[in-house]
Amino acid sequence: MVFVGGMPRSGSTLFDLMVGQLPDHCDVGELFYLWQAGPVRNQLCACGQPFAECPFWTAVGEHAFGGWSQVDAREVLALQRRVDATARLPLRWFGRLLPRHQRDVQRYLDVTVALYRAVSAVSGADVVVDSTKRPSTATLLVGDPRIRLRLGHIVRDPRGVLNSWSREVALPDNAGPRSYLKRRSMQQIVRRWVTVNTMIGRLGRRVPSVLVRYEDLVSEPRAAMESVLALTGRTAGEGDLDFLTPEGLRTGGSHAATGGRVRLRTGPMPLRLDEAWRRELPRWKQRVTVLVCGRLMRRYGYR
Repeated sequence: MVFVGGMPRSGSTLFDLMVGQLPDHCDVGELFYLWQAGPVRNQLCACGQPFAECPFWTAVGEHAFGGWSQVDAREVLALQRRVDATARLPLRWFGRLLPRHQRDVQRYLDVTVALYRAVSAVSGADVVVDSTKRPSTATLLVGDPRIRLRLGHIVRDPRGVLNSWSREVALPDNAGPRSYLKRRSMQQIVRRWVTVNTMIGRLGRRVPSVLVRYEDLVSEPRAAMESVLALTGRTAGEGDLDFLTPEGLRTGGSHAATGGRVRLRTGPMPLRLDEAWRRELPRWKQRVTVLVCGRLMRRYGYR
């Protein structure tokens, strides 16, 4: 599987959709949020249908659990809160001293692996693409021998990420828990940009990984997709990248159950570099962001 890791609003949904168009790849969106968005809230799948009416996710639930009604979604959400958070990761080091926590981790991974296997079986794809992004989820997956994890690390200039989080973004009806994506404070975003990318970067030393900058993804999408294919020892054959057209990205039947609003678009999707931060983000915020994130920015080629 390919796990897309990085900071939200870094182009991860676009990256997820692109990778999902590769041969034998299937994108599912941010699987971490599936339980809330799907069984609990019945939000829209990228195919345009509510989760409960989507044939793909209905088949996945049947294959994984004998139907979504056979698994307690709220129990899984409770498991997530107990094990899939950065603050909870150190508990794994105590091993036998915390047997209940170890059981929770195992139960959570069992459910997650069952989902990955069901997605693969229903889609016929060898590679499941999960754009959850969370370092805690990736850390748990790294330790499971049942998963052949590959890591796609997506990064974006933190000034662009901050500017995106400074906006209140409207969502289509039933595409999320609310009608808009909330703003976040500058302090929270610049801190998380450093911590999230640092954690994902360290995990990239333990499993095969590729680093893709949002700016390069938009300007050189074919090179980015070739680097992803190389993660599983593949090369692009004739026609394999035809979904990248002069008009932009041509999507083909994604069933991403969660993720950014981009997943709900239909028709060719123009690939335009969003650098609105250069004119919209106040100069003082740009300077503070560089001051806080500068060292890591330079590692990724940002100035």
